[in-house]
Amino acid sequence: MTVFSLMNIRAFAEPFHATPMNCKPEASPLSIRPEAGWRGRWAAGRIARARWQRKRRNRISSAAPMQVCFTNLGCKLNQAELEHLARDFSRAGHSVTRDLASADLHVVNTCTVTHVAARDSRKVARRGRRLNPEIRTVLTGCYVSEGEDEDQVRTATGADLIVPNHDKERLLEAVHNAFPELLHPASARSPEADLPYAAVGFGNSRALVKIEDGCNMHCAFCIIPKTRGRQRSRPAAEVVAEVRELTAAGFPEIVLTGVQISSYRWQGTGLFDLTARLLEETGVHRLRLTSIAPWQFDRRLLGLFGSGRLCRHVHLSLQSGSTATLERMRRPYSTTEFAALVDLLKARVPGIAITTDVIAGFPGETEAEFEDSLAFVRELGFARLHVFPYSIRPGTQAASLPEPIGPAAKRERVRRLLAVAAHSERAFIASQLGSPAEVLWESERQGTWNGTSDNYIRVQTRYPSNLTRRLTRSLLSHRRGNRALTTLALPVVSVVPVAAGASTARAPHGGEHGA
Repeated sequence: MTVFSLMNIRAFAEPFHATPMNCKPEASPLSIRPEAGWRGRWAAGRIARARWQRKRRNRISSAAPMQVCFTNLGCKLNQAELEHLARDFSRAGHSVTRDLASADLHVVNTCTVTHVAARDSRKVARRGRRLNPEIRTVLTGCYVSEGEDEDQVRTATGADLIVPNHDKERLLEAVHNAFPELLHPASARSPEADLPYAAVGFGNSRALVKIEDGCNMHCAFCIIPKTRGRQRSRPAAEVVAEVRELTAAGFPEIVLTGVQISSYRWQGTGLFDLTARLLEETGVHRLRLTSIAPWQFDRRLLGLFGSGRLCRHVHLSLQSGSTATLERMRRPYSTTEFAALVDLLKARVPGIAITTDVIAGFPGETEAEFEDSLAFVRELGFARLHVFPYSIRPGTQAASLPEPIGPAAKRERVRRLLAVAAHSERAFIASQLGSPAEVLWESERQGTWNGTSDNYIRVQTRYPSNLTRRLTRSLLSHRRGNRALTTLALPVVSVVPVAAGASTARAPHGGEHGA
């Protein structure tokens, strides 16, 4: 069995070629006996690099454990995977840091859902080397899993190690094998060590749990089946155990993530069965669902919202409000079917937030089709709308479709969709003013606390004491922009103690999967 994938295993047997920081002039490979010709300079360079490596090994063996900085691009599924990786590294005795300039290792979970995401993945990978010439860069995620030649990826990104998605769970082992000089044996811990869960970049109040991966659909625009493979699900007992652990570690809200969590299947059970089991067998305060395929929505889920613990929030991926465009996208539903599901959810779950994704400028999208899509989005009144200009992904069916939409037309369509999105979000917030909502407080800045309601409204309040990880039953009083405001007298829902957690640098980038 392949443990991990290397671009070129010989590269890791050779000396590391980055110029060491604070290198004295006489130690520079090119400053020793330049008159000796290229052979002399090559030999001098080998000696200088070997000397630097010995100093680095001595420093690492006597200093703190390896410092690891994690950067995420893309969707919540990527973020959930990065949280797992941070925990693996912490259990192995390494330290997670936000400071890229002082880190020994930079792990980048890449994205390629659009060409912009792929470009950002390359830029973020190179950033660490610019800040810190000594750093080792490890790339994983969808950008490095779409089949591009690994040598080309390494040239474009400066990566030292590539770990594709199918080997991501063994990334720690891959790092240990590739960079033994970075290890600090005295600090190693048992994998079973009792450590708090590391919350990575997503905040200190919510934790993400991956329940499934991959996709068996082949939507015309989507590269995910190629980068993540066929759909597969985690054992239900494993998910339950992780949620219990996270709840015990002090996380009031657990977010279930995946490519499409409605595809979850384990030994004859589906998403409804898993959700019901989590509510029954764990003490989780709030459970939030992410991306659900409209054609896979299990109506039995409607009965679970009455528990008060399942967040009133569903993310249904629309992609287009035109049935003709949906057919070319190979999406297996019509706008009529989608609207019927939205109406059902709003009727059965008062105050529910329905969020979605829409692509602008898909090949062949006529002006009439776009106007239909715009009107449909406006009519349904989504709580939040993610808008993406169509991006050609090589290897997808849409890449060869005729009648591509020009950049200027795409930009204009995105602009108009974003205007509708902003109006819809403000209207949804206004519809909830005067109503109570359960708010999880997450961060504070200059005395103003920011939180998220169970129905996905961003809420602010002024409060003198620490509200981190507190759940309050709050009356939403008025709106300011895309946030609701509330006034707190006293928190009325139990306080969850703040546990020490690690954090990372994060490159924000939207993804199609998950709200």
